[in-house]
Amino acid sequence: MKMVRVDALGANVSSIGFGCASLGGRVGARRGVEGLERAYDAGITWYDVAPSYGDGMAEPILGQFVSGKRGSVYICTKVGMRPRDTSVVMRILKPMARAALAVFPGIQPRLSAMKSKPFKVPLSAELIRTSIEDSLRRLRTDYVDVLALHRPTRDEVVREDIIRAVERIVQDGKARAISIAGNNEGGIDDLHESLPYRLIQIANNPLEPNLQRSTEIARRRTFVTYGSFSSVAPLVARLGSEKEILNGLYEMGYRGDLTEIAAAFVVDYALATNSAGVSLFSMFRKEHLAFNLRRSAKIPALHQLNRIVAELSNGPRRAERLVVRVLV
Repeated sequence: MKMVRVDALGANVSSIGFGCASLGGRVGARRGVEGLERAYDAGITWYDVAPSYGDGMAEPILGQFVSGKRGSVYICTKVGMRPRDTSVVMRILKPMARAALAVFPGIQPRLSAMKSKPFKVPLSAELIRTSIEDSLRRLRTDYVDVLALHRPTRDEVVREDIIRAVERIVQDGKARAISIAGNNEGGIDDLHESLPYRLIQIANNPLEPNLQRSTEIARRRTFVTYGSFSSVAPLVARLGSEKEILNGLYEMGYRGDLTEIAAAFVVDYALATNSAGVSLFSMFRKEHLAFNLRRSAKIPALHQLNRIVAELSNGPRRAERLVVRVLV
């Protein structure tokens, strides 16, 4: 397992991190802990969670897993998003939904549409204080390595009371470093060096190359990226309609059906663009863990991947020009 240096923690951590967004929701406790244990045995030391994940159950399950391992794992949790209340009926039906999904994976989009979504709450010093206390209790630990503001607004990132609150969390030893987890709505592209955010968590994939657009804020900060597989389905559609892009991937050695090629490409892109940081993946299935580990063993050169990304960004415009030419 490749390790990367996180200066804010003074530690080396695994370059692949485990995203726990589905832990306690789509993935039950027993299967979830089994998946976390497999990843730990494979050398993965970074685990990303939030109070809103898994309908509020992800932190307690992760806490069960890290018990006895606290000195050898790194935990990032968040503040700013809350799960919606789950009715008694839905809690009863959840195990049945998981069983149905295992037999009929094609129903995943329908189940996802029915699931209640977490919602953002305004950040305040009091919320930060109570949220970290609740997270520590659920995680069965007296500190987390990183506390992230979850989808903060631009105003929240620079507000004095919030800055003082997160600095106090670090001073009290309840978090070792502070992060922003979200997107450019939080103003990450113009963060002043004096602000306390030593890590930045953003979506990054070939169709949403945020990391390469944010190189100006890389100094003294570590990137944690997520959202790679959200681009697989649209990428498969592009590969099916634009053969020149598919041929370019063939030339680079990618093989398999369109989904396999797209999945391999997005993992390679995530790891290559964030070679000095942590790339998050959900890996509760052992074949997903094995896939990510294989891809990390031999990552193509970034300039080769960027040629494909350039084709992806230019492709639709070429098609539009062709249509205009035909109409004229």
